[in-house]
Amino acid sequence: MGRSASGRVAFERYRLPTLIGQGGMGKVIAAAAAAIALAPFSVVATTPGVAQAAPCAGVGADPAACQTCLYFVAQYHIPTTRACYEAAPSRAAQPPPSRVPVPTPEAPPEPAPPEPAPPVQTPQVVPPSPPPPSTIPVQTPRLNPLAPGVSRNTSLVTPPKGLDAPPQAVAAARAAPATRVNPASPLEPPMQVYDFDQQVQNVVDAHSGNVDLVKVDNQALVRPRHWDYIDYDDYHRPALYNPLSEAMTFRYFYNGAYREAFVPGGGRIVLDVATVGLFPFTAVGYSHVASGSFYGGASIPPEGSHGPPPPNYTPPAPPEVYQHVSAYVAADKQTVEVGQVGVVGHDDSQPAGSQDTFLLDDSTLAWGQVNDPSSLAQIRVTKTQSLPGVGPTDNGSFLVALAALKEPTQPSEPWGPSALGYGGLAIAVSLIAWMINRRKRSADLTASP
Repeated sequence: MGRSASGRVAFERYRLPTLIGQGGMGKVIAAAAAAIALAPFSVVATTPGVAQAAPCAGVGADPAACQTCLYFVAQYHIPTTRACYEAAPSRAAQPPPSRVPVPTPEAPPEPAPPEPAPPVQTPQVVPPSPPPPSTIPVQTPRLNPLAPGVSRNTSLVTPPKGLDAPPQAVAAARAAPATRVNPASPLEPPMQVYDFDQQVQNVVDAHSGNVDLVKVDNQALVRPRHWDYIDYDDYHRPALYNPLSEAMTFRYFYNGAYREAFVPGGGRIVLDVATVGLFPFTAVGYSHVASGSFYGGASIPPEGSHGPPPPNYTPPAPPEVYQHVSAYVAADKQTVEVGQVGVVGHDDSQPAGSQDTFLLDDSTLAWGQVNDPSSLAQIRVTKTQSLPGVGPTDNGSFLVALAALKEPTQPSEPWGPSALGYGGLAIAVSLIAWMINRRKRSADLTASP
């Protein structure tokens, strides 16, 4: 190898450490670069097991290679020239590569997928049979009788009017096939395009003869008719039947919310009311508004069953209805008499003095309290609602207005036709008498000479 070629190689390999610099790390890198540069000259024999000759000494020395080796030592500032005069240690002979293919170890067979475990047989939970409904009435306060000597000289609250229907329609609706209804989720009307409150307002705005209005404190409150068409079957379930030619929707409070049950004209539904208690309602149709109540505690038969109730079932007693109850209306400071009062319940969350709920004349919902026996009235009323669950409430003045309300008397016949009739009769009698008298006078004149 000529020096010029070796010089060019050395120069190219020298550029890297020169560009890196001569710092501490630069010397290390320079030594490494020199080793790379000297590699072509120190390798004389590449046969495995044979020592590599030094370029400047020993067998295989080459003056040109020695000069180039020393040149690079000087250029890279290598402190010793041993790399140029000492032969590199021989490498251990490597066995020739075998041409026999090395068997590739077979991959271990994949384990067979485990057989699926048989499905766990989840025990079927059979819901226990519902216990018979509790026949223990809701604990409501009892009304105390008036103390001896207390006067009952009070005005009577006018009871509601009934809702008339032809006897044949009443009998047909009462015998109609009943649709069984869950009172907590009754079916909605098939084509209800209005809400309940709006329909009540529609009936009121129509000014039909089926709705009365009572003026109370500058507002007109609806006085509904009373709904009498309720029966109870052998299971003590209330059945609402409708003898009217129009459908009626019933709103009542049950299981924590207001519900609405639909009864078509001439139809009948039966409510699975297992809860014991008194449930006021308001019913509305296209031209009627009515109110009433039903009570629960029924035995609920299985679907499709027509047998009698179980032997251990005892129907609860109907809610107690108190007759001729004196009620003190605090807002008006007046006492009135209510014909019938039922106690709906007691609610401790209401303000003191308004924790008892009453149903007056099976029509008006009222709030107040039961008075002690020494009071001048049996109950105290602080709020009323003329339509249970619907519309506005007032401070109880509705009862005072009803007590002052007089049933409209039948209008007397107009005096005009009668007067004319009697006048005409008098004229006719006078004319007849005049004609008779005239004929008599004519006869007398003829008979005279």
